[in-house]
Amino acid sequence: MTYERSGRTNTGAQAVRIERLKHLRVLEQGETVVERALTAEEREHLSPLVEQAERQPAPAVVVPAPGGPDVLAVTLGFEDEAAPRVRMALRPGRPARDMGTPYDTLLAELDALLSKELHTRAPRHAHAVLPHELRQEE
Repeated sequence: MTYERSGRTNTGAQAVRIERLKHLRVLEQGETVVERALTAEEREHLSPLVEQAERQPAPAVVVPAPGGPDVLAVTLGFEDEAAPRVRMALRPGRPARDMGTPYDTLLAELDALLSKELHTRAPRHAHAVLPHELRQEE
């Protein structure tokens, strides 16, 4: 399963990939930056949400309408499926909602896990870096 959040031009794309509820990999712009085994507590917490999501019929995929430069694209997909289960646009700092149970809870948990791992790695990069923010820093 892969949860990804990215800016409009894919600058600063961040993702967490969980393999067989045993292994966690965090990626930034496609490069692995953290790789470790899931803890027993994380497995216990995520397992029922993932199982429930896998049993749900895949919702119709709608491409998010383009927004301003500060809109994030959020996707959630499972390995053996051709298209992501969830694809939506949202403002940074806002939770991904309105996808129904168990997706809303699973998206919130994966977003928190991704943010925690990125914060542990480099506290100043714990939030999604948006394209217009990069231009301001350069």
